[in-house]
Amino acid sequence: MRDILKKINRIFCRNKAVSILAIVAVLVIATVSVNQSMAYFTTYAKAKGGITLVLDKHTKIKEEFKDWQKVVQVENTGEADVYVRVKIIAASQFDITVSGDKWQLKDDGYWYYSDIVPPKGLTDPIKAYIKVGKDVNTSFNIVVVQECVPANKPDADWKPAAKYFEGGTQ
Repeated sequence: MRDILKKINRIFCRNKAVSILAIVAVLVIATVSVNQSMAYFTTYAKAKGGITLVLDKHTKIKEEFKDWQKVVQVENTGEADVYVRVKIIAASQFDITVSGDKWQLKDDGYWYYSDIVPPKGLTDPIKAYIKVGKDVNTSFNIVVVQECVPANKPDADWKPAAKYFEGGTQ
């Protein structure tokens, strides 16, 4: 019986040694892998310098109404050159005649300013003359819609355009 117990003890000790060696091997492999993974996840780079990119485009309407004439100018309050267009809208019972140097009416009903408007710059005035018929005795409103696009491209992209609906809202 003693002999059998000694044999069992030897087998157990041999397997124990193999088990311990296997555990040590797994730990060594895991340690090496973790170091490589940590190096991958903690790598960083520094950058120096830069370039200023200005995409700021804002304009503001300056309007004046006197003697049945509305004078409109558009001021570039942003930090980039812009192209400008305006649309002048009134009720159908009013006849409006629009004119202005450097302003051109296109098929879409907008008046386009021919020059680029620099930052803090102002367009030449565009004037809307309002003719009121004798039978009109109501108040009215002349609406001026203005839009701008960056002037960094030779052809301005005016889409999407402002939308309005005649005869009420939709």
